[in-house]
Amino acid sequence: MSPASHLRTLLILGRVSNLPTVWSNVLVGWFLAGGSWTGEPWWILLGMSLLYVGGMTLNDAFDADWDREHAPDRPVPSGKISTASAWTIGAIELLGGLAVLFAGSSAHWILLSALVVSILLYNWLHKRWAGSVLFMGLCRAFVYLGAGSAVVSHTSALEVPPLLAVIAAGAVLYIAGLTLAARAEHLKDAKGPAFFPRILLMLPILFPLLGSQVMPDGPVRIALIVIGILGVWSWLVITRTALRTKVPVGVAYAIAGIAFYDASIVVFADWRAAVACLVCFVLTLATQRFIPAT
Repeated sequence: MSPASHLRTLLILGRVSNLPTVWSNVLVGWFLAGGSWTGEPWWILLGMSLLYVGGMTLNDAFDADWDREHAPDRPVPSGKISTASAWTIGAIELLGGLAVLFAGSSAHWILLSALVVSILLYNWLHKRWAGSVLFMGLCRAFVYLGAGSAVVSHTSALEVPPLLAVIAAGAVLYIAGLTLAARAEHLKDAKGPAFFPRILLMLPILFPLLGSQVMPDGPVRIALIVIGILGVWSWLVITRTALRTKVPVGVAYAIAGIAFYDASIVVFADWRAAVACLVCFVLTLATQRFIPAT
């Protein structure tokens, strides 16, 4: 296998096209907690990125037997990489992410540990227990909370702003609905998500209202709420339409939408961070054309 082909295999294993949505999660957690444009969030971005690609790589290692029957084109069953290599690379990425976060950030160790445990539990249980979708949601929630905890690390206590905790809880439910929808992706009779996942996938409509709590009342706040709700609603309609017609495309749109929803939240705290989230949204959609989202 050529170096370029091997690199592409690693990118597919790590679902790197979705990485910009992790970056937008970090921006929301950091700026909603009162952070500013310093050097620390860059270390958090790097560490969380390694945790994400490590978790996704390990997902293929855990699912090797299932993929041989249901998704033979995945890197492991197609012979592009061995199961042992997937285990090794995923473990190195996961440990590397933890090392970066502990060395370069003040993110609370409890939240970082909980994130890693959630990653491993989801990978282990998601083909065995339907409720494991909550662990996938918790993975995203702990990215928000971990980034936020680094801002309020002036004491030894575990602290995160209550508003950030509420947004993280909403992310858990949205990701749970997205994961339920994604489970039908490799089924021959996939017809889109059922009623309950559809309800969960509509939760981001509330995110602009939540994010607006950090801004004083005024015409700018009202305008941002209206624009945010209309924008989120429009993308949710596009996503749900795609889910009804072609599940993989709908799932990819739903994942990319995370960065869009993050923009509608963080704009009330820092407009530059909101622009960065929108760039992450566009970048996710662009890279999904070359690296599959799932």
